[in-house]
Amino acid sequence: MKVLQLTHKPPVPSIDGGCVAMRQITASLLDADIEVKVVSIATPKHPIVFSEEFSDYQTKTRLESVFINTKITVLTVLKAFLKRTSLQVNRFFSKKMVQKLETILLQEKFDVVILESIFVGSYMETLKKHTQARILLRVHNVEYLIWERLSQQVKKPLKKAIYKYLAFSLKRFELSLFKKIDGYMPITEIDHRFFKEKFPALCSKVIPFAINLPDYPIKNHTIDENHISFFHLSSMNWQPNVEGMGWFLENVWKKIAEQNPNIRLVLAGKGNKAIFGDINMPNVQVFDFVESAQQFINEYDIMIVPLLSGSGMRIKIMEGMALGKPIITTALGAEGIEITDKENIFIANTPEEMVQTIIFCATHVRQCEEMGRNARKLIENKYTQEVIVKDLLELVNR
Repeated sequence: MKVLQLTHKPPVPSIDGGCVAMRQITASLLDADIEVKVVSIATPKHPIVFSEEFSDYQTKTRLESVFINTKITVLTVLKAFLKRTSLQVNRFFSKKMVQKLETILLQEKFDVVILESIFVGSYMETLKKHTQARILLRVHNVEYLIWERLSQQVKKPLKKAIYKYLAFSLKRFELSLFKKIDGYMPITEIDHRFFKEKFPALCSKVIPFAINLPDYPIKNHTIDENHISFFHLSSMNWQPNVEGMGWFLENVWKKIAEQNPNIRLVLAGKGNKAIFGDINMPNVQVFDFVESAQQFINEYDIMIVPLLSGSGMRIKIMEGMALGKPIITTALGAEGIEITDKENIFIANTPEEMVQTIIFCATHVRQCEEMGRNARKLIENKYTQEVIVKDLLELVNR
């Protein structure tokens, strides 16, 4: 069997959850002796970065890429508005990519094409024209729901109107795409139920993000109750991350920092310095891109994921759990993961609940460490790569 995997950003380097999830699908297929060819869109935010790791991935997948400038301009906004198309999807369309796909599909025959997210859905016409392969959509999120939720959070009338329009146009594209594919692979059961209700006859199976345990060796980490660190690791080129951390700093951390000088907060990830670098708050450290997410997670004590909007499964939470970290997040942040509040994760939805939970963690460090161990057990029992490979192969073969 031959699979073509089409991605809207290079899976390597795996600098965010989306990259990690795409790379995992590649690895699962390769482990099952399925031949995989990857075609990626490179962008200003996600360029091709040559390294030993990239060379190894390229050798295994025969990766080819096309650079597309996805930066939004007045012209691209006007074009999307006048044509009543989705601005978010249009950014990833290029005639060069069409030509690249046509060349590849004329030279090779594939059994299955995996579209990694709806943002490569605009190449559906090219795929249908040049291959008989079955087309599977990898559903990382219900994309239009993210923008609908964002529109509900913002207060400024103009910004709210823009977000509503972006949600409307994206919804129209996303739902129309489901009428053209042969099957889909949602990451969470929540997203699966959402689309199953709308497209009951369409072939589907939940393929959650899973952890390859040897890549996440557990390290004994003792929390020093006199110097407790909370941390947040995420890229700030995704609007829900910006919104959530802004909310947390304004409504939660201000109250915490004034009363607890021994507690510090560490922020890291691409774009953090640009947005939060000048923040004037006590006990807050801001770093930008970190070379090793795993090393960063291991260095600090308790993970904070204050999401107010979004969809799908948060990969960084899964990685944090795999590394045995206590995690504080919202119900939406934990969406799609079979967690149990106060057993293997802390759920806090309001500023008051966040403050109470952080104070609890600061004063009950041994219980926090136990929470981290329970989080690791959950990953071992339900979310290892071995668990999902069977389901993935069943869907691909079907």
